[in-house]
Amino acid sequence: MNEMNKKDITIRSNNNRVLLSILNELTNRILLPIYYLTANRFRVIGHCMEPVINDGERVFITKMYYKLNKIKRNDIIGIDNKKKIEIKRIIGMPNDFVLCDGNYISVNGKAIKKNIKKDLQNNVNNFKVKLKESEYFGLGDDYCPQCIDSRKYGPITRNQIIGKVLGR
Repeated sequence: MNEMNKKDITIRSNNNRVLLSILNELTNRILLPIYYLTANRFRVIGHCMEPVINDGERVFITKMYYKLNKIKRNDIIGIDNKKKIEIKRIIGMPNDFVLCDGNYISVNGKAIKKNIKKDLQNNVNNFKVKLKESEYFGLGDDYCPQCIDSRKYGPITRNQIIGKVLGR
């Protein structure tokens, strides 16, 4: 490849980055206000999402976000669990294999949390689950065995996810 072609590729690459950056900024300036205007505000009760979201904090959950975007691993979401709205983090995506042995949690063979609070281990059920095409696995960030999440009630479906937590 001659010197001129290398410069042309570099310039095009930089122009693409600039264009993507501008589009991203425009999207954020237009869509974020819409997300917040269509969001509901909830008060968090419990410690299961600490240290990211603390007991008593208020968060916005928008239903619009997932009409325009895909659910991704590590998204913090609101779940309709019949009794109440719960806040959890998506750790398992469709077709993932999730394993919990009371001492660690792994997804597709990769440990995401080791040494779960040992004094509370006896409350955690050992399990392994292969998620189906429309199933997700949600956990609280505290990983405390006393938290109610997919370790207790199993995988969640797309229909149970009411929206993405935008922030406080």
